[in-house]
Amino acid sequence: MRGAEAVVSFSRLLGKKIVIKNRIAKTYRVSELDKNLRKIRTRVEARLLHKAKIAGVLCPTVLCVDDFSLRLSFIDGKRPNITSQIAKKTGELLAKLHAADIIHGDFTPANLIFNKNLYVIDFGLGFFSNDIEDKAIDVLTMLKSIEEKLHLLFLKGYSSYKDYAKILKRIEIVKNRVRYF
Repeated sequence: MRGAEAVVSFSRLLGKKIVIKNRIAKTYRVSELDKNLRKIRTRVEARLLHKAKIAGVLCPTVLCVDDFSLRLSFIDGKRPNITSQIAKKTGELLAKLHAADIIHGDFTPANLIFNKNLYVIDFGLGFFSNDIEDKAIDVLTMLKSIEEKLHLLFLKGYSSYKDYAKILKRIEIVKNRVRYF
């Protein structure tokens, strides 16, 4: 599978299926800059996954980090149907990430896997930040990707985050700046 930032393939390690995520070179960038960016983003993604686990969020385990690739545990499951219960749980997971100052960068149902539990995957656009705006954009990204009738349940799950009220206020500011919401 090929995404904007990486090519994902599968392999086996000690008899278990694993995921290999290779960050692809961007030919439009200066070669040295491209190499540095891919190295940094690969390492940051590994740290984000590790910190997410510490924060209590289920996600792939990092097995190996190379310059431009990650070897991750494989999570056998499927993209969840966003029900009321899943919407609330998703909000809780994002609250845990934000409490650890983890910005996912693409927090949508496409980056969730359900297999008895709910897992968050693909931290490839993520970064660390304590900025309210960054967190508001993460919340807004999910709100834009789920049915409006599930917004309140998602926000109820997210309400455990200490700066919940500040985030809600900032979402309104961000919405007013966005031309097509």
